[in-house]
Amino acid sequence: MRANTALAFDDGASVADLKSRITSARLTAARAVNSELVGLYWDIGPAIRE
Repeated sequence: MRANTALAFDDGASVADLKSRITSARLTAARAVNSELVGLYWDIGPAIRE
């Protein structure tokens, strides 16, 4: 993550690029969360079964 980076909003392409990066980061985060939850469910499954 970049801190204190100056961004130039010269045209719509810059805003579109930022939106694309945000969407990509959100999807990456969602996949990571889903992966962790699936692992958790597999871990607690046997306890529930017992």
